[in-house]
Amino acid sequence: MPRADAWRVAFVAICAAWWLQKAAFSNPGGGWDFRVYYAAANAWRSGLDPYDVSTLPDQLRADGFKFNYPPFSLAAFAPFSYLPVSRALLAFTALKTLVLLWLIRIWGRLLRTRVTEPAWVLFLIFAYSSTIFIDFVAGSVTTFEQLFVWLGVAALLDKRPWMFVAAVVAASLFRLAPIGLLVVCLAVPGEQGQARQRRYRYVAAGLAAFCAIFLFTYAFAPQLTREFIQTIPKNFGERGRLNPALGALVQDAADLVAHRFGTILSPALLTAIYAAAAGAIVAATAFIATRVGKAAASDRPEKELAVVCLVLLAYGVAMPRFRNYHYMLLIVPTYFVATHSTRLRRAVPLLLLACLPVYSWITSADNLTFVGNYASWFIALGAWALCLYELGEGTQSHASVS
Repeated sequence: MPRADAWRVAFVAICAAWWLQKAAFSNPGGGWDFRVYYAAANAWRSGLDPYDVSTLPDQLRADGFKFNYPPFSLAAFAPFSYLPVSRALLAFTALKTLVLLWLIRIWGRLLRTRVTEPAWVLFLIFAYSSTIFIDFVAGSVTTFEQLFVWLGVAALLDKRPWMFVAAVVAASLFRLAPIGLLVVCLAVPGEQGQARQRRYRYVAAGLAAFCAIFLFTYAFAPQLTREFIQTIPKNFGERGRLNPALGALVQDAADLVAHRFGTILSPALLTAIYAAAAGAIVAATAFIATRVGKAAASDRPEKELAVVCLVLLAYGVAMPRFRNYHYMLLIVPTYFVATHSTRLRRAVPLLLLACLPVYSWITSADNLTFVGNYASWFIALGAWALCLYELGEGTQSHASVS
């Protein structure tokens, strides 16, 4: 093995060992999300109501945790409930580590980068305020969800849209929001005519299957299904670093305005501001994706991946709720944009995305906290804007040549 490759392998091994030690063994009070799943599964097996917060341990209940996944998800957590909670969490983390390795392999193939690339390794560790690390410490199911999503993306780019639709439906069975990613199937350019029409049918079939699953769930467990539906509105109160999303950002910005100028904005106006901002993001994304689809390009596979990245970034930036560990979805798009820029120097976007000018123009503690809490969202916004610019300039170039 060449000396350079040996150093890279050693670097990856040291980073992986340090990361696992921090994630799995340096947080004895971690895994709070998994502890909620564990308690809910135990309650379900005992004939109790898993959505009743009184079935949770005192500390979780005091911190405001609750089980808010569909009733059928309890079957996935039930096997862990036969173990003591500490061993169950360890087993869950071990399984999750294997899934993460699989996921990183898929990411590497899509990006055509080696796992021993130092910049890629550091990006995985630190991207979006260490979103992967947050997911592991929390004990969330995000890594499993992302595996389904990216298996689907790989299938879509391999001209198997039906598999993409099936994977997205599977990814949406715990959290409902990923079902919106079905739009990626329609945004990716390439197929025309009857093949294009089949994509619409696949998406319609995916939506129908998604609805049918919940209808069957309601038929077999109506009370639990109603309780699950009642938990959905309660998920929208988080703000700041736990939920650095556009909806929460609008509310916190309104609070800053009220504190600074004494002007209180009505909830209706805040909703309108959010809708206008999200609508502008969606409209710009749809416009550029359509232009890319119409432009003839020799580098079609890379353009297809670029459109996928653009839509995923727009999804993350426009969502009203997008928690800190949900930013795992944007790791590949952001790295792709930062390393495949052709209109700007490749080093520039990476530096711009990594180094927000926080301390140079912020003077108050409130503003510093605001930008710090939503740093992940601002980075995602920058990545989306850069991707939009790159694709827009690329289609203009093709148009001028033709």
